[in-house]
Amino acid sequence: MLRDRVESIRSSLVIADSHATKDRIHRRVRKGELIRLLAGICIPSARLNGLNSRERKTAVFIARMCALSLRYPDYVISGGVAAYLLGLPADDQIEKLTLYAPSRDCPRQIHFPAITVEKNERLSAVTATVSRPRSPVPSIKYLGFRIATPARVLVDCSRLLSDKRGFPIACTGLARACQFDRFHQEASRDREDEARRKLHQTLDDTPRNTRGRGQARWIIDHADTGCESPGEALVLLALLRAGIEGMTTQEEVHVAGHTYFVDIALPDLKIAIEFDGRIKYGDTVDEVHESIEAEQRRQRDLERAGWKVIRVRWSDLTLIDEVVAQVLVAIRAKVGR
Repeated sequence: MLRDRVESIRSSLVIADSHATKDRIHRRVRKGELIRLLAGICIPSARLNGLNSRERKTAVFIARMCALSLRYPDYVISGGVAAYLLGLPADDQIEKLTLYAPSRDCPRQIHFPAITVEKNERLSAVTATVSRPRSPVPSIKYLGFRIATPARVLVDCSRLLSDKRGFPIACTGLARACQFDRFHQEASRDREDEARRKLHQTLDDTPRNTRGRGQARWIIDHADTGCESPGEALVLLALLRAGIEGMTTQEEVHVAGHTYFVDIALPDLKIAIEFDGRIKYGDTVDEVHESIEAEQRRQRDLERAGWKVIRVRWSDLTLIDEVVAQVLVAIRAKVGR
């Protein structure tokens, strides 16, 4: 759990608070007992030893963020890093850090030195550019970090990350903000509209000369709370970018006494795009067989009711143009009848 990892790493940091302590820390750094994160803040090398490469990368990322919050407690974290800390579908990449200073007198950059672990793995140095807004950026305290409000985080991700990274974050964040419930969609969509208005207001409060405003506006307009996984969001994004209109998410379909919710639908044409990446088939052989049979029964029911079902898996996202082409062929076939 992220909270536990953050608390564990933060409690292990060594902080220089006097000249004598600085000297001792310097000696321990030279011996390899400590690893410097920022000036006066280190992490014991033993805390990173024994981890695999993926675990070590995440641990260093968290350690750097903890050091940042200790050294610069009034700086506000936003962008992809804040999205990750908030549990949104973002990677633990310090390069995606957006940082707001509390005043215009603060330095423009913060330098995180390179880190070498066990003499065989080196994590590159990173220099973060600091934004110095004319007025303070609203923030919240979360996991011991000062993070921009969720609306600001979503707007910054939408304007600064690529659309393939920003769109899933916006969909998930919007769904969380409106507490989307597929069984009560009318009320959920009303809350979605309100949450979307707040995002637009936050974007309007962003200085006109900041980059990415056009992309952010497009993402905010098209983000959909019905995307229940990042994979679904990426499929919807590709279809939207292809100019396909009339799509809905979590379309409720009643067939043969059953109620199904189609991930992405063209209801007027009865085309269903189903993303399989989120399915958990079960923990036992019997559960797996039951899940597969239920999935096949669902598809048979939809097809008997006149629906064209297109299935998409995670591996298909690497060839998303082929998925779009398949949908376009299905549209032409339906329209041509």
